Amino acid sequence: MVGVGSYGGLDFRALVAETHRGWRRQDARSDTVEDIAHAFADTAGAVAREVGQKQTMTVLVAGYSPDAAFGELWEVRLPEGEVHQRAKHSQTFVWRGQSQAVQTLWWGADMHALHQALDAAGVDHDKAHAVMAQVKERAAWGPERMTWGMPLSSAVDLVRFQLELQIAYERFMPGRGKCGPPTQIVAINDAGLRWMDNPFEAFSQVARTERPRRP
Repeated sequence: MVGVGSYGGLDFRALVAETHRGWRRQDARSDTVEDIAHAFADTAGAVAREVGQKQTMTVLVAGYSPDAAFGELWEVRLPEGEVHQRAKHSQTFVWRGQSQAVQTLWWGADMHALHQALDAAGVDHDKAHAVMAQVKERAAWGPERMTWGMPLSSAVDLVRFQLELQIAYERFMPGRGKCGPPTQIVAINDAGLRWMDNPFEAFSQVARTERPRRP
């Protein structure tokens, strides 16, 4: 979730809980990712409109629909309640946060800088995009590294490599880095959710350990 943190005195977590309660009351049988996204849009959007809230909240809803082979990612824009699909299985990543180093490696060039250079040189918009597409086709590193049949361990290693690459890039940039360790990686498939890199696990284990009783 990004944007305003609450509507009508209900923060994001409370809006999620309210959506869940409404979902259970309706005894909804359909539970696709799109259905859940629309349910949140209806619930939170109604609250926002009731109090006349104009500030924007954007929420990403991701998961696997029943019997679906691939995950889905939907974007909910509030207070309008608009719902759009952000990623289908043909896409590899949806970028969020700091990603300049990763995208430069992935596509074989800094596409933002290339676009600015072509624009400054007065290159026609359509020609500039054609050039960028050719650069991606000839120099892209990432698409060939991502296959939907790759083992989970390989996918985790690939994601971990990209995270650590961006972190190292930020470390040696002038000024304050915008991202840093430790990494957190979770795998989600039809079997459920599984932590792969959880830096807080050691702390939770310490918290659960009982103190030895004094004689």
